Amino acid sequence: MRKLILNVLLATGAVVFSTGVHAQMVAKFGYGATEDHPQGVAARKFADLVKEKTNGRITVNTFGSGKLGSDPSLQSQVQGGTLEFMTGPTSNLVGQIKGFALFDLPYLVANYKEADALLDGPQGQALLAKLDSVGLVGLGYQENGFRSITNSKHPITKLEDLAGLKIRVIQNPVFIDTFKALGANPVPMPYTELYGALESRAVDAQENPVGLIASGKFYEVQKYYSLTGHVYSPFIVIGSKKWFDKLSDADKAAVREAGIEASKFMRQLEREQEVKLRASLEAEGLKINELSPEELARLREAVKPVVAKYATELGVDINQLQSSLK
Repeated sequence: MRKLILNVLLATGAVVFSTGVHAQMVAKFGYGATEDHPQGVAARKFADLVKEKTNGRITVNTFGSGKLGSDPSLQSQVQGGTLEFMTGPTSNLVGQIKGFALFDLPYLVANYKEADALLDGPQGQALLAKLDSVGLVGLGYQENGFRSITNSKHPITKLEDLAGLKIRVIQNPVFIDTFKALGANPVPMPYTELYGALESRAVDAQENPVGLIASGKFYEVQKYYSLTGHVYSPFIVIGSKKWFDKLSDADKAAVREAGIEASKFMRQLEREQEVKLRASLEAEGLKINELSPEELARLREAVKPVVAKYATELGVDINQLQSSLK
C-alpha cells in the first residue's frame, strides 16, 4: 500500500526529494507602470536573469499596472515580507530613510551623465545600503527620468503660468513644497488614481517623465506638455529582507547581480525611447513646448529656498555635490 501511494504521489508531482535537489522558490514582483513601459520590460528582464543565475531555483512572476497595489502599498508589502520585489519611485522611501529626499530636490542634476554619477556614486550607493535597516534590500536604480508638466489649461511658458494650477504630485513633502514655491496648488495622490483624477478634472495637471506620460495615456485627458525638466527622478528595485535572508549566499549574490544588470538595461532602454515617445505624444495631439533658458532660470530661482531647506535637513552641501557630479 505504501509503495502504491508513493507511486501515485510521484506521478502527480506531489513529492520532491530534497537529497541533492534545491526546492524551487517562487517570488512575486509588483510595479505600477504598464507592462509595455520600460519598468515592465525591466521587471521581466530581472525575472529572466534571476532564473538564469540561480539555475532555475528562483522563479519571479511579474505583476504590472498596480495589480498588486499602489506604490506605497507595494512598499509596505515588501517590508512586511508578503511581497518579494517591487519597483517604485525613490520618493516613497523618504518616510523610511530621509536621505532619499536628495533625489527629489529640484534641478539637482542637469543631464543623464550627472544622474548616473549621483546614482552609482557614493551618495546613491550609501542610500541603497541603508535600506537593510528598514527591512528592505536595495537591488538597483532604474530610470524614471526628467519630470515635466502636462495640463489641460494652457502651455507653461513662464513661471506665472503655474499660478493656481491644481497639480497632482507624489505623496512627498519635497514635491509639495516645490510646487507651492512655484505658485501651483499641489495635490498629493497615488499614481494609480491619477488618470481618473485628470479625466474628472479633479486636478488640472500632473508631472512625470515622458515614459509614464505615454504609458499612462495622459494625452487622452491632457492638452499641453511643457518641458520643465524640474526633477530627475529614479526608480528603485527593492526586495524583502525577510525573504532575502532565507536565501543561500550564492542565490543572494545572483539576485543582486540580476538587480544591477536589469537596472542598467532599463536606464538605457528608457533613454533610447525618449525621443520616440515625445514624437508619439505629439502624434496623439499633445502640444509640446520648451521653456526658454531665461524662464528655466526663473523656475530654478523660485525653488532655491526649497533646495536650501532640505539640503540643510539632509546635511548636504549642494554646491559641492553638484561640482562632484560634473
